[in-house]
Amino acid sequence: MASTSEISLVIKNIKRVLTDEEIKKIASSCKGLKSINTREEETRKKYVANYKEFYGVYKRTIKAVEDLTDDLKDSFSGTKTQVRELVILGLRTKQQDLGVTRYLLNPVKYSFIKTIINWINNPSALKTKSTYQPRTKVKKDTEDKKKDADSKSGNQFETEIITKSKAKPKTIIIAEKPEMKVVIINKKSLKDTWKISFNIENNTNYPLQNLEIRIYDEKDDSIHVSSVSGDLIEVANGIIYIRFIPASMTGGSQLSLFSLYLK
Repeated sequence: MASTSEISLVIKNIKRVLTDEEIKKIASSCKGLKSINTREEETRKKYVANYKEFYGVYKRTIKAVEDLTDDLKDSFSGTKTQVRELVILGLRTKQQDLGVTRYLLNPVKYSFIKTIINWINNPSALKTKSTYQPRTKVKKDTEDKKKDADSKSGNQFETEIITKSKAKPKTIIIAEKPEMKVVIINKKSLKDTWKISFNIENNTNYPLQNLEIRIYDEKDDSIHVSSVSGDLIEVANGIIYIRFIPASMTGGSQLSLFSLYLK
């Protein structure tokens, strides 16, 4: 969590790159901002056209955030992505200070904004079809389970974390599609559970939505996940759901960090 002094430093610098009126307009431009509707086969051209009146605001927002990220990256510990998120948090805080209560900026909305501007700046990207691809299970399963998985909306993949009593868990990642990858970065044995930190690597130029993660043991029995941490992630009935994974706007991969606790 960012400290008060860190937020104060960001806000102080925001004042030199954005006016109060521009900061308020950023919030107004986020009204109705959402991801492309691939389920309804919305084209990229139609999607970006929805926000045509805000192109100028979006470009100004991106320039301000990226310039401040570069300026402040040596003033804070952490990665450039973390500094960028701190800048976005500072901008959001400044919006609140100005009395703005709705459509406040956050990292997800900023990712949408960057996607829109990236696509209008690259005509060839507008021609690419963003397809809706629900993922089915890779493991052998009963027909009923497979139908159930196929019927769920969103992008699905599975993770197996094989555990044996107090032994360090071994990890097998099963992903049906090459556009995403799960990387376990840390496994820690706690008193009565395991804490597992992992990255989801989005290798596409479009956001991934509605991801589902299920954990299994070596007997193929479901392992209950008790809690999770990270952006736009939640757990229900022991299953992990991630609503949104942003895409990189620089042509590389976008990493999103999460943690889970096994019951």
